[in-house]
Amino acid sequence: MRLKRLFSKVATGIGYFLIFGVALYALAYFLPGYQPGFLTSKPLGNLFWRTVFFTHVGLGAVALSLGPFQFSRQLRQRRVGLHRRLGKLYVFSILIASVAAFCAAWFASTGWVAAVGFAGLAIAWFYTTFRAYRAIRQGQIRSHQEWMMRSYATTLSAVTLRIILPVELAVFQLPFSMAYPIVAWLCWIPNLIFVEWWLLRRNRVKPPMLPGMAK
Repeated sequence: MRLKRLFSKVATGIGYFLIFGVALYALAYFLPGYQPGFLTSKPLGNLFWRTVFFTHVGLGAVALSLGPFQFSRQLRQRRVGLHRRLGKLYVFSILIASVAAFCAAWFASTGWVAAVGFAGLAIAWFYTTFRAYRAIRQGQIRSHQEWMMRSYATTLSAVTLRIILPVELAVFQLPFSMAYPIVAWLCWIPNLIFVEWWLLRRNRVKPPMLPGMAK
């Protein structure tokens, strides 16, 4: 039991480290003069692209950082007002960032497969978050919680992308032109599949006992 708790704490710590690390890395894009190699293939002279890209990156980092607080049971129980205010900020950030991400997706430098993958992610990001917001507005708390899990699963694509892409490049030694279109799909679809599996497992109703089975 102690080993299980220790493993849970270590896993949680690693998760927080990745989440806040990626969020801080995203905010580094706003530092003056900072231009990572990723941007060299982007149309930096295009005002529309710069607007949607930096909107997506900035608000996406906000949403990513808010997730752990929104899923905190203690915060929900003890600071309901704060939970609601942070939730509104989370929803607002994603509804704007997802539209910006959808627009930015079509500028993918590695072709239409990557573009469609990231556009699909943007649609899923918007839809799951909107459903979570609509559910809580209708007083459907359980549905809200489930859609929030799906929403954050898509938000976490920022983390899974930065885990999968280096593995593709360093371990499998795929060229970037092949690795990026693949990760454009792998960074979010498995996240949603895992959440659906977890929800089905949690919500599974035990079959009723047949007559004569009770002891």
